[in-house]
Amino acid sequence: MSTESTEVYAVIRSGGKQYRVSPGQRVTLERLAGDAGDAVTFEDVLLVQGGGEVAVGTPTLASATVSGEIVEQGRGKKVRVFKYKNKTRYRRLRGHRQLQTRVLVNEVSLGDQSWSWAPPAAAADESPAAELPDAGSDTEPDSGPDSDDSLSTAPDTAETETAAAVGSDSEE
Repeated sequence: MSTESTEVYAVIRSGGKQYRVSPGQRVTLERLAGDAGDAVTFEDVLLVQGGGEVAVGTPTLASATVSGEIVEQGRGKKVRVFKYKNKTRYRRLRGHRQLQTRVLVNEVSLGDQSWSWAPPAAAADESPAAELPDAGSDTEPDSGPDSDDSLSTAPDTAETETAAAVGSDSEE
């Protein structure tokens, strides 16, 4: 019985933390230098699993790298820090938002082996207009079981009747 796995992943160290990443995965890390679209390479790779083999570093793998692309720079969710001491009227409320970077992992490489990810190609026949509903289709939902289509056409018939009456007066 074979326990061989086709999943490829690596464990990297960034910002004092360890992250398990795979090609094609978006991961949120501590702030990295660079702008959106810049390439980034992680050389502190602790473990690589791919092709049915596991390579573990002591503490890092010298021949392993993980490369990716910075997707965005931003800030995390607000963390509220509240200090309180009973019966002394001591209260302190502080907030903090950690600076973060979102990275898209493109490639995991170990020596001469490399596993990469390519974005899926968009189909040429798909266009934004194809996603829109047809102009002739009814996009508004019915107002309920009592809705009557004759109510929506009543103003149109009234306009044509008044136009006919005005036209008959002008003939005389």
